[in-house]
Amino acid sequence: MELVPTLAGIAWDPQIRGILAVAVGVLVLMGSVYLLLATNLAHRLGFLIALTAVFGWMTIHGLVWWLYPSGTGPAGRGPEWVVEEIVYGDLSESRFDEVHDIDTSGLPPAGEVEELTPEEVAELSDEHADELDGWTLLAASDASRGEAQTAVDAALIEGAVAGLEEDSSRVFTYTFEMGGKPQRESDSVVDRVTNRISNTLRVKNPTHYAVVQLQPAVDPGEPAPGEPPPVPEADEDAQVISAVLVRDIGERRLLPAAITLGSGMIFGLLCVMLHQRDRHAAANRSAPLPATTGG
Repeated sequence: MELVPTLAGIAWDPQIRGILAVAVGVLVLMGSVYLLLATNLAHRLGFLIALTAVFGWMTIHGLVWWLYPSGTGPAGRGPEWVVEEIVYGDLSESRFDEVHDIDTSGLPPAGEVEELTPEEVAELSDEHADELDGWTLLAASDASRGEAQTAVDAALIEGAVAGLEEDSSRVFTYTFEMGGKPQRESDSVVDRVTNRISNTLRVKNPTHYAVVQLQPAVDPGEPAPGEPPPVPEADEDAQVISAVLVRDIGERRLLPAAITLGSGMIFGLLCVMLHQRDRHAAANRSAPLPATTGG
């Protein structure tokens, strides 16, 4: 009764709702099962069976989390682009040999490329394959381009390039991509199946690169009263700045894999303990009764 005022003072708010929900679930669900087992099998054997069932369930559930890490279960760090280097001007100064031979001199202006469809950008990339040396020009609507530019934005906001911290102070021009797991060549069923199987069985992921180029923006001046701010335009005379990014594939399945393997090992150990107990019990039941002594 002394704890009643304390319990009454705990507010059921979002800060402790999860803790209370888990505690109530453990006491009601697991506690009721253990109570039934303890009353029928004695408390020690009941606890061992209940614990074995818990880790068996955790093994099955962990396997589901392992196969589908994007669900509601625990997951590790997801894949992301990481800015490895900022190159000013000529890309031959980069420490990555893969980006040395990118030549953008023959490409249309970046503003025209922005207006092209993904199919047209793919054709343009094929036409300039020799100049791009294996790199693929990405369209404005490409998801990889958006992710890469977001990573570069975060690095610039943190001060990676002095004077380009503001969004209005820079304009992205071209974005290129190379490497990674091979993409399917078409939408046919055969290509879908073969690409999925080959990528699933691939032990080592090829390094995935991206190069995001940008230029400082021209000062647009103050907007007229009642008009929206002007769209930033790149300063054509300014030096081109290139951000070299490498795709970090993350460790999304590491945590559920650890849960699955750890729970499976504990489950196997508990099953061995139950098996040994059954063997001892069977040996005791089959043992001959001691001979009676005459009296």
